[in-house]
Amino acid sequence: MCERQSQRLDFELSNVGSGAETLTATGVAAESDYLLVVLLGSHYCSRSRELVRALAENHESFSERATAVVPVLPDIRERARVWDRRYELPFPMLTDPADDGDDPDAFGTFGRLEDRVEALPAFVLCRCGEAPTVVSTASEPDIDTPLVDSVLEYLDSVRSADGATLSTG
Repeated sequence: MCERQSQRLDFELSNVGSGAETLTATGVAAESDYLLVVLLGSHYCSRSRELVRALAENHESFSERATAVVPVLPDIRERARVWDRRYELPFPMLTDPADDGDDPDAFGTFGRLEDRVEALPAFVLCRCGEAPTVVSTASEPDIDTPLVDSVLEYLDSVRSADGATLSTG
């Protein structure tokens, strides 16, 4: 289910990928027109790993669309670092474990957005500006294969409905 919405995105989270050790929503979105937040399943989720690899391999396609890509793992830094080392990520990768520790695969800051999607992995597309604003969410099952082509089609359709034009770098 693809949902259109409008909500300001605000976070300050630990980063294990490219960039500073801690990143904020406004910092990540500062140099892009859009921000694609990818809510991942657990550290062990093979579908999430496949998705992150595919996004990293096709990072240029997102850059051409002036869209920053930021995967978020609901887990601790040490496990997320494995992903960064293994997949050589060209973008940040944030960690957002729930504070209570009851569910090791639950999000903290992104918990409310996770509640809006049917399944993980999921996508949260934000328009950048003064502060990133959520314009759409989609669950990974709503995105067809080949995965990256479908994510780019989703991105282009939401951007088009939002009135954005394709940036050609």
